[in-house]
Amino acid sequence: MSWFREWLDGSAPPSDTPSRAASDAAAGTADRRATRPPEAPRPTPAREAPESEGHPGERFGLPERGPGSVATLGRRGAQFLLDAVVAGLLAGLFTYPALPQNWSLLTWALIMVVPVAIVGATPAMVLLGLRVVRLDRPEKAGVGLLWTLVRTASVFFVIPALIVDRDSRGVHDRASRTVVVRTR
Repeated sequence: MSWFREWLDGSAPPSDTPSRAASDAAAGTADRRATRPPEAPRPTPAREAPESEGHPGERFGLPERGPGSVATLGRRGAQFLLDAVVAGLLAGLFTYPALPQNWSLLTWALIMVVPVAIVGATPAMVLLGLRVVRLDRPEKAGVGLLWTLVRTASVFFVIPALIVDRDSRGVHDRASRTVVVRTR
C-alpha cells in the first residue's frame, strides 16, 4: 500500500533498502556466509520525515485559513450527507406515497453533476460555504461536464473520497483535477 500512498502524495519511492545481490556481493558468496558466525542484526535506517509539509493546498498557492483555503474533511462529509438527504427528499416528492428507492440515486447524481458543472457547488456546498475549483482554471465558475462526471462517478463509490492526500484531496479530486475550497 505504500506505493499507493506515494502516488497520492506525488513522491518517488524511497531507495534506502539495498538489493539482495548487492548485499551478497558485499558479504561474499552464500557458501562463505553459511560458515561464518551469525552477525548481530544491523539497525535499519528510519525513513526521514519531511521537514515541513506546510498546510493543505500550499503547493497550489491556496491560503492556510479563510476563503480560498482547502475545506476540512468534516465539512466535506457534512456536505455529502446533506446532499444525500436533499436528494432523498426530492426523490420522495416524485414517488410519494411509495419510497423513492433508486430514484434518490438518480436525484443525487443530478444534484452532483449539473450544479457543479455550471457553478462549481451543490446546494449543500452553497449552504456550508464550499466550492469545487479546477486547479488549471481556478478563477472560472464551474468544473465542466466531463470532469464533473469523472468526479461524481468516483464519489458514488464513497471509498475514493475517503482516501486523501496531504492536500486533503480525495482520489475523485485528483482524478478530476479539482480541489474543494471554502468560500467564507
